[in-house]
Amino acid sequence: MKKTLAIFILLLPVSLLAQDTYYYHTVHSSSLAAAYGRTYKVNYAYQLSRLRQLKLSGLYVFDEYTQADGNRIKADVYNVGAQFQYNLIHIDKFFFSINLGAGGYRITAGDLIGVKFKEWKVNFLGGAQAEFYLQRNRLAILVDYDVLYFPFSKLYEVLHVPTVGLGVFF
Repeated sequence: MKKTLAIFILLLPVSLLAQDTYYYHTVHSSSLAAAYGRTYKVNYAYQLSRLRQLKLSGLYVFDEYTQADGNRIKADVYNVGAQFQYNLIHIDKFFFSINLGAGGYRITAGDLIGVKFKEWKVNFLGGAQAEFYLQRNRLAILVDYDVLYFPFSKLYEVLHVPTVGLGVFF
């Protein structure tokens, strides 16, 4: 009887953990998301563990700004990157994650007087993502905020890219 009670007491924490609430990020699941903001963005994420994802993203940003001398610059930024994403907060259907990675970009730009600029280089990216599930393991609203860092660019140093979209999980 004492041995049975001792085994039960040792196994009790294991059985309580097994009865944990439903978790949305199941290992080896994937997601595909489309988002829009200042940009068009497509993400593919693969769940590596309960708290970590590998996220591949492609984005297009149309940027337009005026320099101090009054010259107007129009730029198209294309970026492809790979990031590791870590879940920090999970409250019921809500998740908040941060990510960090690297990628490559292509910038084509022009100004009012016809000066053209093209650039292909490596960049770094980081950011945060909030997910709110509308349907378990199937559909979620995603809010992304990415910061693209261009250490080798002649046109940009940092570009902020907020987006909102839908994610499909499979």
